[in-house]
Formats: sequence, C-alpha cells, structure tokens
Amino acid sequence: MKVYSTKWCTDCMLVKQFLKQRGVAFEDVLLESHPAAKSHIIERLGRSAKVPVIEIGDRMFSLNPFDPHRLAAELSADAAPPGESAT
Repeated sequence: MKVYSTKWCTDCMLVKQFLKQRGVAFEDVLLESHPAAKSHIIERLGRSAKVPVIEIGDRMFSLNPFDPHRLAAELSADAAPPGESAT
C-alpha cells in the first residue's frame, strides 16, 4: 500500500495518522522527493487528482477531503478474499 502525499497537506497527515493508529503498513511517497510519482498519479487518475492519493494493489484513488469511512471500506475490500466483498 502506498500513500502519495506532500509535506504541507493536512489530509495527507490525517490519512497517515489513521493508518498508523490501526497498525496498517504503508509506504509514504512524498511527491516533493519523487517527481516521477506525480506522473504516475496523472497517468492513472488525470490532472485533477488531489493528494492524498492511495494505492492499494491495482486500485488508486484520491482521498481529498479525508474520509475515514471510505478509507476503512477500501482497507476492508483489500482484506477480502478475491471475488468476495468485505461487507
């Protein structure tokens, strides 16, 4: 799991705090330090994507504004066996 973020983004900080509190491992990709990551996001989501951007497996989505319920649902979907919904 990757979290694409910036140092100044409040929603990015909230996402990372949410994940840390739940013991979810993630790679923090700071766009200031990894300019190629911005190109990767634009290729997948278009120029209108806003940080934070979350990548879980083959899914990528912007979570701006931060929505803890959506992030929890996305994490649950990732934990479900293939072909099953985690509802």
